[in-house]
Amino acid sequence: MGEASLTAQAPVAPDERVTELPHDVLEPNPYQPRRHFDQTALEQLAFSISTHGLLQPLLVRPVADGRYQIVGGERRWRAVQLMSNPEQPLTVEGRLLVWNKDTQRLPVVIREVPDEEMRVLAAVENLQRTDLNVIDEVDATVALISAALGISEDEVSSTLSRLVRTPDEAQVQALDTLFGQLGRGGWKSFFKNKLRIRRLPSEVLTAMREQGLDYRKATLLGSSNNEEQRRELLAMALQGASLETLDGELKRRSQPEETAPLKALELSRAVGRKLASKTVVTGLSASRQKRLERLLTQLNQLFDEQENEERGRGRKTEI
Repeated sequence: MGEASLTAQAPVAPDERVTELPHDVLEPNPYQPRRHFDQTALEQLAFSISTHGLLQPLLVRPVADGRYQIVGGERRWRAVQLMSNPEQPLTVEGRLLVWNKDTQRLPVVIREVPDEEMRVLAAVENLQRTDLNVIDEVDATVALISAALGISEDEVSSTLSRLVRTPDEAQVQALDTLFGQLGRGGWKSFFKNKLRIRRLPSEVLTAMREQGLDYRKATLLGSSNNEEQRRELLAMALQGASLETLDGELKRRSQPEETAPLKALELSRAVGRKLASKTVVTGLSASRQKRLERLLTQLNQLFDEQENEERGRGRKTEI
């Protein structure tokens, strides 16, 4: 992959020109690695566009029925969409972003882009942004590694694992070049520290991609092998529970419960001390004294049942 391939917003070629298209004939990139678009950030971008206009054209490619897919600039398109619905006017920082003719048509560069190149350009554009969440960053990087090495995305993990153990000069050079251009550390660090995120349980990955679940919380949840426990903690995380709260809850649930005999012994000692106090017992209200009598009767029956069972087992042993 050449260095020019890592520029999602390539300069307009001599035979290309900036034109305008209605915003509603554009559609998202089907290879878009970003699953979560922060609503507040989009509203701020819409505010900027309404103030300064679109300073950079979108890169699009033609598809069927007079429609175009966005190769680069999807966030800008989504921001325009927010203020292009007259039935749902958008207000940001106390200012109404009015739907008008200037937001109905967008400056674009139309270019024939093959599927594979489109996938790469989408990945690069997102990796150049600072607000990309970790799982989208990993997915975008995997797409670029796939293109650089000429392998499928499913083969990336096993290929990197093999290259760590047994380097292949050509493939290692391709990876070093790719990660050098991305400026996001080395490929070995990516393999060791980030690629493993893809092995998290499917429901955790979905929450990361679609609901912006923080990767630290996701990693913590992924450490639980109890599916029901994980679902409950995931619900807490999506409701805003902090990392510290989730960690404490996971540790609490992961601790082996005290054995019943130890719990029973501790409780019996505590209750015995209270029962031995005449002041405590006589100080109970009449209704509570009756309740205490019922509980003591039940406890006595419990011990009688145990003694009867043990006597029965003893007779069987003698026989």
